[in-house]
Amino acid sequence: MRLAMKTLLLIVLTMALAVAALAQETEPAETPGEQPESTPAPLAGQRAQHEPLAEQNAPNSVTGGIDITQVFTDNAELTSSGTVNDLSYSIEPHLAFYHSAPRLSYSLGVFAGYLVNRTLNERNQATQTASLDVSYGVTRFTTLRVSDSFSNTTGLWSGSDAGASSEPSGGVGVVQEPNSALLTFGQLRTNTALGELSHQFTQNGMGGLRATQSFTWFPDSATSPVLGTLYGGQTYSAEAFYNHRFNRRHWVGITLRGQRFDLDRSIGRTDTLSSLFFYGLNIQPNMSLSLFAGPELSITSLPQGIPTPVLPFPQRMWSPATGAVFSWQHQRTGATASFVRQVSNSTGLASAVTLSTANAVVMRQLSRSFEAELSFAYSRNDAIIASPAIRTYSGRLQFTSHITNTLAIKGGYARDENAALDTGVRASADSVWISFSCNFSRPLGR
Repeated sequence: MRLAMKTLLLIVLTMALAVAALAQETEPAETPGEQPESTPAPLAGQRAQHEPLAEQNAPNSVTGGIDITQVFTDNAELTSSGTVNDLSYSIEPHLAFYHSAPRLSYSLGVFAGYLVNRTLNERNQATQTASLDVSYGVTRFTTLRVSDSFSNTTGLWSGSDAGASSEPSGGVGVVQEPNSALLTFGQLRTNTALGELSHQFTQNGMGGLRATQSFTWFPDSATSPVLGTLYGGQTYSAEAFYNHRFNRRHWVGITLRGQRFDLDRSIGRTDTLSSLFFYGLNIQPNMSLSLFAGPELSITSLPQGIPTPVLPFPQRMWSPATGAVFSWQHQRTGATASFVRQVSNSTGLASAVTLSTANAVVMRQLSRSFEAELSFAYSRNDAIIASPAIRTYSGRLQFTSHITNTLAIKGGYARDENAALDTGVRASADSVWISFSCNFSRPLGR
């Protein structure tokens, strides 16, 4: 995996040098007049932000602190029967840097701690979360962007985000990010890396190349009471894109994409080709709506020596890829909502899936020292090779009280449910948590 990531970044850096040399000779002349508003996040391959404007970190700052969190769940193994209660604790220091300048911008966050379970002692482990997003202006009109996000934890904690402070996002948008449907509360590791080279061809037109790689890892013996054996794997994606601005509010774009889904210890590999057409609308400077749709061809093959499944599966399948993303940021309120349907990685199933997922997050600063966050997620995974169709619901509510500028208390409730639609097996869990945090924020010099 590390070799593949290094190869990916080397390819992007090589392209950057080539395009930079060309751009120095063919830079478009500036046209006087009003500067365009920013490209909607999905067209730029980035995740829409949902934090209220008042909650966002200063553009040049360092933040850090420590969180001490306690989580209780009434079904720690996410089973359909014979549930086990568990009380788990986490101590997690964290540090983040933010920098914004005309040529170089970055956000870097690191979380590291230890997780202790009162009942399921075998799940005690060190946990790590890290994310990096860097944008560098190679020339005046050419930008190189690299991002990476890594997590080593358990599904219970990654799903609830229990007590976690806001860390920089890896920056990958809903179209590019891997399938993150919650299937297990056990141990897992995830990593998503992105390399992108974009060029401003004209005042209203920009395009470029983008590549991503992601992997999901489960222990060799990992199983789910709903799914059975869990399979990890890797996803590779390459994109060529072009976006055009018609006026201050309207954008259109096209993305040509190829993907490969390789699954560890599984019975098949899937490749996809798609053409996605985008439309973005800046309703207001702090509100945007993006839509995309296009045809997608998936080709699934079995390794040599693997017997063909009893139930037939579509080796070549045409299907629509479509979605929408809404983002709104106000001084005291932030919200995002999205829907995506496309072929995606399995997140534990024995083959790639047709994923339909919807998410909504609302954050509200109720007073100067009190804020709330409400989120909901739905997903359906229909495996290409015979496996049960999985439906997942997740809902969360969290309140944060800032006692002082450095001390805060968080409390929340979450409910998760998995259901195998073909077999009728269903598992759900309720979780509550309380977190005490001590944080600091300091400005950085430019």
